[in-house]
Amino acid sequence: LTLSLSSALGCSNILVSGGAAADGHSHVSYNADDANLYGALSHWPAASHANGSQRDIYSWDLGIYLGRIPQPPRTFNVMGNANDQGLVIGETTHGGLGVLSNVGKTWVNGTVLDYGQLIWVTLQRARTAREAIETMTTLANTYGYASDMEGFSIADANEVWYMEMIAKGSFEKGVVWVALKVPDGYVSAHANQARITTFQPCDPKDCMAAPDVVSFAAKHGFFKGEPDDPTFSFSDVYDPVTFEGARFCEARVWYIFSQIADPRDFDAAAHLAYAKGEDLTARMPLFVRPRERLSRSRIHELMAHHFEASWFDPAKDVGADAEHSPYRWNGLSWEYKGEGYVNERVVGTQYTAWHFVATVRSEAVPAPMRAVLWWGADDHSYSPKIPVHGGATAVHASYDDANCTGRVACRRALGLPGSVTDFSFESAWWTSTLVADQVYTRTDRAAPVVLSKKAQFDAEMVAALEATDVAAAAALSAGKHEEGIALLTEHATSCGAKASAAWAALWRQLIVSFVDGRITKPDPSNHVTGATKASARFTDAWKEKVVADTGDKYKVPGAYGVELRNNRKPVEAAHRAISKLKIKGVVG
Repeated sequence: LTLSLSSALGCSNILVSGGAAADGHSHVSYNADDANLYGALSHWPAASHANGSQRDIYSWDLGIYLGRIPQPPRTFNVMGNANDQGLVIGETTHGGLGVLSNVGKTWVNGTVLDYGQLIWVTLQRARTAREAIETMTTLANTYGYASDMEGFSIADANEVWYMEMIAKGSFEKGVVWVALKVPDGYVSAHANQARITTFQPCDPKDCMAAPDVVSFAAKHGFFKGEPDDPTFSFSDVYDPVTFEGARFCEARVWYIFSQIADPRDFDAAAHLAYAKGEDLTARMPLFVRPRERLSRSRIHELMAHHFEASWFDPAKDVGADAEHSPYRWNGLSWEYKGEGYVNERVVGTQYTAWHFVATVRSEAVPAPMRAVLWWGADDHSYSPKIPVHGGATAVHASYDDANCTGRVACRRALGLPGSVTDFSFESAWWTSTLVADQVYTRTDRAAPVVLSKKAQFDAEMVAALEATDVAAAAALSAGKHEEGIALLTEHATSCGAKASAAWAALWRQLIVSFVDGRITKPDPSNHVTGATKASARFTDAWKEKVVADTGDKYKVPGAYGVELRNNRKPVEAAHRAISKLKIKGVVG
């Protein structure tokens, strides 16, 4: 077995229609997975542009200059992956057919927009999900698409859509694509594997597609059939499922569905062999109804999962070490004696750069307040989430990326704190990373501390959001636009400052509590340090693994403290030495 893993293996999205959400609102969640990506909030202010104005385009993945495109007369405010009209867009990279990839191409090759910039440019121009689909496809066809296949999650106050798009490679300029609306009351998810199969006939009420989506494939030998062939499968033609696509990508979706789906729509046992990569024919449904409506907190849990209590659970085997860590440091694949092996790709992975769960409220809410990103830096599992409105115009410096989209040269030129190689306590990404890194090697001890703090902080943010919503809605409804926007911006800035301060303090607490592998607790009766130090306690299951691996190497001979190695008689109490395990210099 030879595995070829590309950088495309990153990201997960969950799409929740209003009818499937506990609060009745549209939701989209997004983990941006990339160990070499810095997490901060890029943003662009609303602006008017003179005739002939141009916008420079830099590749999100590569950081290279791709070219420039004309600006429209007016662009909307964009904060992260939301705008001030109540539109949110997320993505996961699927890769697709290599012959159709345009990665690395630029304006010289007639391709100017990569998938990242396509999202942000669209957010500057579109108000609704349907407008976004039309804008994205028009931009890609007009200026060229400089990426692999992508899956886009697109939500407004009324609808949630999922679109898959791939370039035409060197054959032609432009893209082929299909977009399907998530039926109300349903949920979808994707994680780097194309999931749209058959879709014809394409009813405009809930389907949109490129006019040549089938004919292009037929023209170049990817499909044999007529343009209206109902058996045409977008995924099977443009991104056929492989072992990698099933095990590393679809397994994430399998677990999410296994946790929430109505059994009428999804049988986890029936699709397990598919998720394992053993039976690639047992494709999973694109949409499922949840057993119960999903809350925002439940979506966060799903985006932070580690395959708990499932066949894939990596916290149960020897690789989990003594504290049941679901993480592995040697990548997704490894070899032993000529055989290929894998590590599981959990959703709550350590190499997430940034993430969010977005709520898009109803049209009764003023547009700048409609989209709220519950945004976090680094690992979804252990970072604080701050609520940021699409209409906010700034964030705290620790979360700020200006319009750099992560490019280190841009960040340094603007004096922004931190990068992947520049440590800074003033960076939310670094403070979140510090806390998460304490958990990775001390999971059983540190994770409960962090999760408790995270829940407490989330409650504080909910209260802060509610207060801000009341004040900002009053101002905006009264026509006091600038005052309303100022309230949203002050809220975003304040929440970011509180999150960074709280997680810096939490890291200090974790360092003190678990330094040197010990557990430190305050003890006023200790007049030297004011603390006690205790050793960790491991489970019998772990002890069994150690004994099975080492035999009698660590076994104490005889009855400990009674018989000695040479079968001497027990030493009289008066002549017995103090146990070395009671000497603090021995125990530590």
